[in-house]
Amino acid sequence: MKTIKITTPENIEVEYTLAALGSRTAAAGIDSLIQLALMGIIILTIFLIGLTPAELYDKYKSWAVAISLLLIFIINYGYFIIFEMIMNGKTPGKKVFGLRTIRANGQPIAFKHSIIRNLFRVIVDIYGVGVILIFFTDYHKRLGDYLASTLVVVEEKREVLYNIKLEDKKTNYKYSLTQEEYQLLREYFKRKDSLGEKVSKIENELGEYFIKKYQIEWSGYNYNMLLAELLNGVV
Repeated sequence: MKTIKITTPENIEVEYTLAALGSRTAAAGIDSLIQLALMGIIILTIFLIGLTPAELYDKYKSWAVAISLLLIFIINYGYFIIFEMIMNGKTPGKKVFGLRTIRANGQPIAFKHSIIRNLFRVIVDIYGVGVILIFFTDYHKRLGDYLASTLVVVEEKREVLYNIKLEDKKTNYKYSLTQEEYQLLREYFKRKDSLGEKVSKIENELGEYFIKKYQIEWSGYNYNMLLAELLNGVV
C-alpha cells in the first residue's frame, strides 16, 4: 500500500497510508446501501400514513415536489457532509474499513472541505470519473479531493500500548496510542523549544485531542504534564 509523508503546520512530519481503490469502493458501497435504506424508510413512512406518491402529489403538489427534492438532496449530498463532520472525517462505510478523510496538510477536514469534495462526488464522480482518478493518480484522489485539498487515508491500528499514571495513584489510565501519535509527541517535545509563541497553542491542541479521544478526566494539571506522561509512560 502506498504511503505519503505530510509535514503539518507545526513542522511535524507524519506518514500516512493512502486508502486504495478497493477499500474506498467498498466503503462507498456500504454508504450507498445506507442511503437506499433511508430512502426506503421515507417511502415506507408515506405508505404507512395511507398515501401513495401519486396521492401525495395530487394533494400537496408543489410542496410534495419541494420536500421530495429536499430529502433526496439531504440523503445524497448531506449524508456525507453530516457524517464527516460528526465522525471526524469518516462515514459509516469508511469506519468499517478504517478509513478517514483528512486535509492535505494532515489536519482534520473542516465544513468547507467536506462541502467541496462531496459536491463533486454527486455532480461529477458518479459518472465514474472519481474511480478513474483514484486508480490512475499518485495520491488516489477524486476530483473533489483535488479541489478541496483532501486525502483519504487508512487509520493506523493501535499497536503500541502505553500506560499513563497521574499524581493520583488510584487512577491508572491505560491507552493504546498509535505509532503515529507516539511519533507526534516525540516530535513535539523535540521541537518544543524552537516553536516560540506557537508552543502554547500547539500544546493545548494536542492536550484537547488526547483528552477527547481517550475521554481522560483531566483537572488541575497542565497539558504539558499530560503529554509528557503519555510519551514516557511506556509499558
